[in-house]
Amino acid sequence: MLEPSSWLLLVALGVAAALDTTSVGQIMVSRPLVSGTLAGWVLGDPQTGLLLGGVLEAVHLGGLPMGGARLPEPGPAAIPGVVVAVSLGGSPGLAAGAALGTVWGLLGGGSISLLRRANGWITRPVDEGRSDYRALSLRHWACIALDGTRGAVLTAVGIGMGTALSTRLGGAWWPLGTPDTVALLLLPGALAGGALLRSWSFPRRRALLFLVGALGGVALAVIL
Repeated sequence: MLEPSSWLLLVALGVAAALDTTSVGQIMVSRPLVSGTLAGWVLGDPQTGLLLGGVLEAVHLGGLPMGGARLPEPGPAAIPGVVVAVSLGGSPGLAAGAALGTVWGLLGGGSISLLRRANGWITRPVDEGRSDYRALSLRHWACIALDGTRGAVLTAVGIGMGTALSTRLGGAWWPLGTPDTVALLLLPGALAGGALLRSWSFPRRRALLFLVGALGGVALAVIL
């Protein structure tokens, strides 16, 4: 069972991750690599948080939030996934956490569609010219508060679901070791990354910089 202080910190992190997606900041807290690592730090296991956040980051790497595209929201979803991974531990925890984080990301993406409709209803008087500056500011803050509430509900319900289902999800995972589990979970991430790279144009200088950065990241991972 989570301590109340840890639960509150995780829900607050979920609010920050949800707002960071679009409404406030956009400083990458909404990326699962960051939110997962921070969630692991709150739970006293940043290594597991970083590992699961990295898996979810790889899976969602190819999603480009352009225009009105409907995409999963992996940032808040990584938090209940890390809770499951830490509570179960080992390869069952990683498998169950990745499963919950993926499903919860899809639900988060659906909630964003509902949020957009609600925002349209809140700001309709502005579009119709029936709102002054003060009313516009209040409606703006109402949209932000609604987004933060959405993040809090998603995170809190996800943590509750993960806590209730972690034992069953973990018991259903066959006894693979942690390296094999991580490799298996990174396969869809490799597909997403390949699709993303295929959509880029690579002039020579940009390709060289990308290659140097990739090799440096691999070397750093090997050293650590």
